[in-house]
Amino acid sequence: MGFPLFILSLLSITVGYLTRDFFIGFGTDFWGSSIFMLPGNYVLRDIEFISLFYKLLPLIVTLLGASFAYYVYSFGLNHFFLIKKTALFRSFYNFLSRKWYFDRIYSQFIGQASLNVSYHFAYKDVDRGIIEKFGPWGIVNTVSDTYSNLKTLQGGVLYRYLFLFLFFIYVILFSYFFLTILINNLGLNLILFGIFITFFI
Repeated sequence: MGFPLFILSLLSITVGYLTRDFFIGFGTDFWGSSIFMLPGNYVLRDIEFISLFYKLLPLIVTLLGASFAYYVYSFGLNHFFLIKKTALFRSFYNFLSRKWYFDRIYSQFIGQASLNVSYHFAYKDVDRGIIEKFGPWGIVNTVSDTYSNLKTLQGGVLYRYLFLFLFFIYVILFSYFFLTILINNLGLNLILFGIFITFFI
C-alpha cells in the first residue's frame, strides 16, 4: 500500500512543478515573499558553521537507541525482566503509566459529562423531541387524529350531513361578512363575494 502512494506523491509533485505556470502565471514571483525572515533571524547560514559533532548528534543518538533496543530484546531480555520485577521499577512504571490520572479525570468529569449532555439534551430532547413532535412524526399523528375525529362525524344519517353542510355555509358567510366589514370596500366586497360563491357554494 505504501509503494503506490509513494509513486503517486512523486507524480503529483512532478506534475505540480511542471504545471505551476498554469496556476500562478508565467514568470510571476507569486511565492517570492510568502516565507519572509528577518535578516537577523536567518540562522540557516549559521548552521553551516557549527561543529561536525552537533550535526551528527541526531544520527548518533538514533543509532545508539536502535542498538540498545536490539540488545535488550535479543540478548538481555531476562536481565530486563528482573529489573521490571523490582518494586522501584514497578512504582516508577505505575507513576508514569497512569499519567497522574489526568486522562481519567478528563474522561470522567469532562468527556462523560459532555456525552451525557449531548445525549439527554441534544439527542433525546431536541432531535427526538422537538424536531419529531413538530416534524414528520407530529404531522403524521396530527393527520391521523384529525382523520379519526372527522370519521366519527360520519354516522350515515342524512340529518347529520345536512347539519354539517349548513354549518359550514354559515361559517363561510359569516367570514365573508366579517371580511367585508374589515375591508369596507365595495369593489373588493363583490370580488370576495364572487370567490366565496364560486368555491364554497
